[in-house]
Amino acid sequence: MLNSFLVSISTVAITLIFSIPGAYAVSRLRFPGRKWFSGSILTIYLIPAIVLVIPLYALFSQIGLRNSLLGLCVVYPATTIPVALYMLQGYFSSLPRELDDAALIDGLSRAQIITKIALPLSMPAIASVSLYVFMIAWNEFLFAFMFLDDVNLFTLSRGIVSLDSSEVPRQHLMAGSVVATIPVLIIFLWFERYLVSGLTTGSVKG
Repeated sequence: MLNSFLVSISTVAITLIFSIPGAYAVSRLRFPGRKWFSGSILTIYLIPAIVLVIPLYALFSQIGLRNSLLGLCVVYPATTIPVALYMLQGYFSSLPRELDDAALIDGLSRAQIITKIALPLSMPAIASVSLYVFMIAWNEFLFAFMFLDDVNLFTLSRGIVSLDSSEVPRQHLMAGSVVATIPVLIIFLWFERYLVSGLTTGSVKG
């Protein structure tokens, strides 16, 4: 379970580090190809994960990332960043542009606007994205099954499947699967206070 926590938390952190500034740039800045990029963010999901397994398996074997948690921390964000970009882009677009204009007049940089204005106002969206990404990484099985051989590195889903044998009663495996959902439920309850309406009401006064 510790391995699953490490991989899931790392995936959430990496995803947010890349998706927050990317989503802000797409929603606020003007640059060539912006509309095309905004509309094609989710095209990566047209490629089934099973198609990428064999090339990634060969590549990671050559560079030493196979059979390591670091390898999963590289693959998982690549699958979650696009949807995080898409979700955060929509939320950033709903924030009043007057906030950015006022901040720029006051001398704030774009990075300061993100950290001091956009992030505090976007906590509901960030909480939703974090929970979604955590669940994806926590429940992912295909890449963990293909990349991990060392029992000490098994994630929770990989470990449960490895116990699927005639020596382990089927009801024990089912109980393990239920227990595996408890951390996600706890995290959801902890994030629930952020999963409410946005915090922009009244932030812009006439």
